[in-house]
Amino acid sequence: MKQLHSFDELRQIKDTKVYALGTFDGIHRGHQRVIRKAVEEAALVNGVSIIITFEHHPLTILHPERVPKRVIQEEVMDTVLDDLNVDYILRLPMNEELLQMSADEFLDALCTDMNVQAIVIGENFTFGAKGLGNPTYMKQALADKHIQVLVQPLLPCDGLSTPISSTEIRKAIREGRLEDATHWLGRPFQFKGTVIKGDQRGRTLGFPTLNLLLPNEMATPPDGVYANRVCIDGIWYDGVGNIGDNPTFKNQYHRCEVHLFNFDQYIYGKVVLVQFISYIRGEVKFNNLQDLIDQMKVDEEQALAILANA
Repeated sequence: MKQLHSFDELRQIKDTKVYALGTFDGIHRGHQRVIRKAVEEAALVNGVSIIITFEHHPLTILHPERVPKRVIQEEVMDTVLDDLNVDYILRLPMNEELLQMSADEFLDALCTDMNVQAIVIGENFTFGAKGLGNPTYMKQALADKHIQVLVQPLLPCDGLSTPISSTEIRKAIREGRLEDATHWLGRPFQFKGTVIKGDQRGRTLGFPTLNLLLPNEMATPPDGVYANRVCIDGIWYDGVGNIGDNPTFKNQYHRCEVHLFNFDQYIYGKVVLVQFISYIRGEVKFNNLQDLIDQMKVDEEQALAILANA
């Protein structure tokens, strides 16, 4: 998948184009429906599929203090889009100029050339200054250009009256409902991080761990113990992890630790991908080391059982 950064770069592509247009801040199953439709339509006309989205959330300009936490990092997002066979992604810089573009100006910037075949959007997509553009407006504005506007229905959250959204997924992550997040995302919640050197206490307890700082921009599950999977150099390992500050010990800091089963490699400084499969229990302060070790053995058995059935 190739990266684009401006309308000018977009216009330089001479192939027949099919756009998937949206915020795409989670690449959840609803977003995937829109993207897959664009990829399918591009294949039908021997054209290229182009994701058009935004470099940052609009609230970074309008209300920086209200910017929501991400549910997917950009580098992980690119991997997911590659797996969906997307040809290009255009991340429009989020600035005042873009926010002030009218709906007509925005469509003109996307469709000034004659080789746009179709635009795929979700039924709740809005665009242009103050969000005045919508699917009906887009269809009317592009009718004379003979550009199809393919509107995809929203997917419902099972058991809720709301559609799948990054907002609901963010809430599920914060509440430790990882199975819900996995179902709505279409993959486990995950983040990439660099393995750092910890206290090396886990090794003396019989549970050596990988230590990672939690990305500030990401939504994070509550402090506690989890069944995890970790990808290192393309190989997946099962493990049991903890988010928190190790209250049993003094002078700790907030981090993610994962003990991998049957793993003993030196990987400090390596970037790994951590998946959260299921929440096991909350973080607890133990009275002594033996109580902690006993509980860690129980956590390990629970994680093994969960991962065997995941």
